[in-house]
Amino acid sequence: DASLFKVGDEVFYAGTWTRNGTNAEYHAVDERIVGRKPASLSFADAAALPLTSITAWEALFHRLGVPTSSAGAATHSTKKNASVLILNGAGGVGSIAIQLAKQLTDLTVIATASRPESEAWVKDLGADHVVNHRGDIVSQLSALGFPQVDYILVFTDLPPHFDTII
Repeated sequence: DASLFKVGDEVFYAGTWTRNGTNAEYHAVDERIVGRKPASLSFADAAALPLTSITAWEALFHRLGVPTSSAGAATHSTKKNASVLILNGAGGVGSIAIQLAKQLTDLTVIATASRPESEAWVKDLGADHVVNHRGDIVSQLSALGFPQVDYILVFTDLPPHFDTII
């Protein structure tokens, strides 16, 4: 018996790799892992959120270790003026990571993009700075006053950027 939702509520959730997909009108699932579908999103758009969101959260808070409170919201960075560089900030996971970092931390967010519309997109999402990943990233970061960054998230093909992030 569900207590958090009622019949007709539009919902979405991450699903699991242990059973078939979730593109169905009805699906039995533990309601604790279900969320209300934002009214502004189509079902297809909402279906894309769980995987990208969970990946961004895992990378930022679990793999990089950006501190979080016991309530699950991130706390202030352990270092004053700490920064994160998000390679492929305009991509699916990168765009979620920008928003998480801006909303839940005090990190200065630097994202990569190459086209003017992508630069505008990541700025609209909250990136403090944008660098062009097709150019010399280190020089661009230095010009912005970042001779180094504290955290790096790579959501793109690593080999072209390997020397930069080391």
